[in-house]
Amino acid sequence: MKTGVIILGHGSRAREANLVFSKLVEMIEQKVEYDLVSRASMELAEPNLEQSVADLVAQEVEKIVVVPLFLFPGIHMQEDIPCLIEEVSQQYQAVEFLLGDNIGADEKVAEIMVDRIAEVG
Repeated sequence: MKTGVIILGHGSRAREANLVFSKLVEMIEQKVEYDLVSRASMELAEPNLEQSVADLVAQEVEKIVVVPLFLFPGIHMQEDIPCLIEEVSQQYQAVEFLLGDNIGADEKVAEIMVDRIAEVG
């Protein structure tokens, strides 16, 4: 079964923010063993989730794992993202959709923050 991953970010009007997002997705792609890895934005930038799903389906993906690049379990995680996935799953009923969890309170994030503090302190 051909599987794709979509890293789902918030999106931004800022070009620099979208470049960082793309770079992070490329880094993730190098570290995972999935057939295809792509990105999507909730708003303010493209591709959006529907566009990324359509692209993966055009490449004959049968399973799509959507992993939000969100730190906290806010409204996007609780309501908006599940609704978006429900909408695209209705369009592509032959495709299995799985939703990953948000990043949350993770030691790796704490370590990154300690590094950032040390950089300025």
